[in-house]
Amino acid sequence: MIYSLWHRYPDIYPQLEHVQARLTQKSRIRNPAVAEVVTAQINASGKMLRSGLMFMFARFGDSTQPGLVSAGAAIEALHLATLVHDDVLDHADTRRGVSTVQATSGNRAAIYAGDFLFSVYFELLSQASPDVSNIGTNAMAMRRIFLGELDQNWTQNNAGITQHQYLRQISGKTAALFALATYQGVRVSQADTKLYWPAYRFGRYLGMAFQMIDDLLDYTGDPSKTQKPVFEDLKNGVYTLPLIMAIERQPALQEQLKQPNWSDDQFDAIVAAVQQYGIQPATELAQKYTDKALATLQQFPDSQARDELLALTTMLLKRDK
Repeated sequence: MIYSLWHRYPDIYPQLEHVQARLTQKSRIRNPAVAEVVTAQINASGKMLRSGLMFMFARFGDSTQPGLVSAGAAIEALHLATLVHDDVLDHADTRRGVSTVQATSGNRAAIYAGDFLFSVYFELLSQASPDVSNIGTNAMAMRRIFLGELDQNWTQNNAGITQHQYLRQISGKTAALFALATYQGVRVSQADTKLYWPAYRFGRYLGMAFQMIDDLLDYTGDPSKTQKPVFEDLKNGVYTLPLIMAIERQPALQEQLKQPNWSDDQFDAIVAAVQQYGIQPATELAQKYTDKALATLQQFPDSQARDELLALTTMLLKRDK
């Protein structure tokens, strides 16, 4: 099922259906238990934002290029592979309301599934654009994604985490994939080469803002909409922007975080401090990155494609799931 957002873009929606079909076709695996859950994850109602953005940027070039569907499927395979591995590290039981591979079939099967999806990514990438330099760009993006994940793991349960460390880790774990998707859109569609790096920068800025909003929703979201419980990052020792902002404004909060085995009252006090001191400044920083993304779009030709990207970027900042 394709996310309802894309119904607004009748030229993008069918392309995403083709992406999902191509990814399903390439993700067939003999192990029935793993195959069933991988297929369920592919078909879950994910936003497909990365491949959708890729197609939106392809409209600045030749959006009929045959390699675009494979490029979009490659982006989704890479994203899904990182999520499967994340679920192992986070001991997550569900993702988008669907049981994770590790919860259903165990960690071993989940790691194999993630590794398999990485191989699918490279196969699809080679079909989309065999250009060696483009494969190098994708390899660089993968490196940044992995380093971002390592940075997050290193700062887990670290009450001294700084805003700089946080920005560095989300620049890798989230923004690098957004940047790769928007870059691939103009590159595979053979758009003007002058648009390559503006597209990359836009994706990076949007990815930064997107992750910040995601982290804000962990404190402010409605679980029925986000499909995950609130305060999950805090419970798992993942200290994100709202908490970091609160610590900067209330240094005593850092000592509270260092206390082992929080009582319910201590936990509630930490949440209350974040909501009082961290939400607003975190929202303002997300807006700054959104503004950078919007400013970067001004380097693109005045067109319906640009107007729709401007509207989409603004909408993503205001999302509630």
